[in-house]
Amino acid sequence: MKVNCQLPNINENTLELDIDKDSGSINDIKSMIYNLHGVPIEHQIIEIDNKKLPSKFDKKKLSNFKVTDSTNIRVLYDLNGGCGAGCDCCGLGGGCRCEIL
Repeated sequence: MKVNCQLPNINENTLELDIDKDSGSINDIKSMIYNLHGVPIEHQIIEIDNKKLPSKFDKKKLSNFKVTDSTNIRVLYDLNGGCGAGCDCCGLGGGCRCEIL
């Protein structure tokens, strides 16, 4: 099945991912995003129907969340203390380091 993932700060804001309908999981989505854009899995938060899913649900199948073809999924970044880009976008004085923004 194909799901649409909206990502912040990516030039092409929406990705269409092909996920196995029966065995696909939240972790599969996070892994694909990591492989395509290098965003670490531990920094990704998946939001379905405006509900943020804690990482404890990463191994759950998408069917548990009633995800179907063309479902829109939003991906947020959990930066835990700042972006680290050195630009002070995160408000921490620009003294951190990050590669995802």
